[in-house]
Amino acid sequence: MATGTASNIVTYIARGNVALSVLMTAASTLTAVVMTPFLTAKLAGQYVAVDAAGLLVSTLQVVLLPVLGGAFLNQYFQGLVRIFSPLMPPIAVWTVAVLCGNAIAQSSSAILKSGPQVVLASSLLHASGFFFGYIFSRMLGLDVASSRTISIEVGMQNSVLGVVLATQHFGNPLTAVPCAVSSVCHSIFGSALAGIWRRSVPSQKKD
Repeated sequence: MATGTASNIVTYIARGNVALSVLMTAASTLTAVVMTPFLTAKLAGQYVAVDAAGLLVSTLQVVLLPVLGGAFLNQYFQGLVRIFSPLMPPIAVWTVAVLCGNAIAQSSSAILKSGPQVVLASSLLHASGFFFGYIFSRMLGLDVASSRTISIEVGMQNSVLGVVLATQHFGNPLTAVPCAVSSVCHSIFGSALAGIWRRSVPSQKKD
């Protein structure tokens, strides 16, 4: 799964390397188009037919086009950006809530039966990503800001993109449920971690 643009915001709040975050988001998003069906076939033991062209178009629409559009507006229409910037965070939160809430509502009975397992699995997945992303980065000698960025990029995945792709390209509505639950888990973990890291300014030198 590709990392989401939310990780770029969390990286900024956590005083991480925003440029690295955007680069990792773009790279993982493009790679996910090929790796998603490949890894599914490898790990699940069977190939799941995916419309690669449709998947690519959906990925571009949900992730890359908004980022490129935002960069373009910020470069050439800064006055307009200053006016609408305060409105964007609540609109983004509302959009995520609607998409994830819709996926959960459509499969509420299944979630009530297996909810604890889904929540536990999602929590362990994201917690492990945050922890090992940071630890391994520091072990490799990366600076604190870059290590924070990698931790966030590994720990936070584009769950909204997962919901959209699962809804549009897979027949079973249950496939969108883990992505919706995942969105809540990584948002809570990422926000808490960003709040903690923001209290300390990382050194510009490797330590």
